[in-house]
Amino acid sequence: MFEKKINYDICDYIDWRGDLSFELSPLNDVDALIFAQLSYLNFNGLAPNDYNSSIKLSELSKMFFGSSDFEKRSDLGMLIDPKSSELLKKAGESLRFKDVEVMGFVSRYDSQKEEQFSAVTFVLNEGSFLDKQQVFVAFRGTDDTLVGWKEDFNLAFLEQVPAQKDACAYLENVISEFKKAELFVGGHSKGGNLAIFASAYLNEKSKKNLVRVYNFDGPGFSQASLDSDEFFSIKSRIYSVYPQFSIIGMLFHHYDSCKIVLSSEKLVMQHNPFSWFVKGTEFETKAEFDSGSEIFFNSFNKWFEELLPNQREQFVETLFGLLESTNAITNTDLNKDKLKNTGKIIKAFASLDSEIRDGAMKIAGDFVKTIAKESINL
Repeated sequence: MFEKKINYDICDYIDWRGDLSFELSPLNDVDALIFAQLSYLNFNGLAPNDYNSSIKLSELSKMFFGSSDFEKRSDLGMLIDPKSSELLKKAGESLRFKDVEVMGFVSRYDSQKEEQFSAVTFVLNEGSFLDKQQVFVAFRGTDDTLVGWKEDFNLAFLEQVPAQKDACAYLENVISEFKKAELFVGGHSKGGNLAIFASAYLNEKSKKNLVRVYNFDGPGFSQASLDSDEFFSIKSRIYSVYPQFSIIGMLFHHYDSCKIVLSSEKLVMQHNPFSWFVKGTEFETKAEFDSGSEIFFNSFNKWFEELLPNQREQFVETLFGLLESTNAITNTDLNKDKLKNTGKIIKAFASLDSEIRDGAMKIAGDFVKTIAKESINL
């Protein structure tokens, strides 16, 4: 009889590694994912939004769980794992993370600008045991809001979305506050995209302090961006991790170098970092993506590149116009009454201008055909 394999996640990692300080065991890739995941939590009013003061992670955790609006703060919607709060608690109680200083928390949501942006800065033990201070900047990924998802889709036709612009400004501000610190930048989902984008557009002097950029299953960029001097200058410092069946991370283009991590979930649910297998201070990996992920990557990018910019924009506007017809603000809202909301979407689709409706159907149909062709070719 075979012994059942036990799979460890980032919470288990803290249970195992939490008694070792960063002095004894330096910052590693799993630590980076933990910081990236913590950025999904709402620290508004708890963590300083500037760099004039800070709060230890242990104290922040106590304030978070003791807040009068804890239920609201900890409700991250259907797309973000509720274990994020547990992760904060474990980190705050561990020797490894408890003295990490938290500051510079910002969170912006603007439906008019179609922007969802948040970032937070973690300072490892104020450099007490390091020749140089170590600073980790975590950019939040896409949250539960439709505006956040719309901004992601806007990447299809805009050279720069508002969150990318704000990420650049945020990172430059961190550099100005910590001129001699070693800089680590990262994020999950859209946060990974923001981490790469903001790091690429740092000035050359600031880039000298940049140690590593972590992209955890984030959407990519145009090939022209990857070929640019700005991106190429940080190529060797980009560390990308994708689950074996990646969908979000397969959008657009990336550099080839990456790690493929095993996941306990199925299909698109593998985007959840809590499903990723941790082995010691690293991720448990495999050599290749699942075939379904490769089919999606080839299909999406082939289909996408054949569309004109105005076609991409029209398709995105049509898609989210239909979703907005339900008056939903979040994906959770959409999911609450599926039957009623589906009816609203069908009604809104039927009322579209015939040219727009036919164009959207053709684009969607072409995508399905491309997937079918790639499935045969693989």
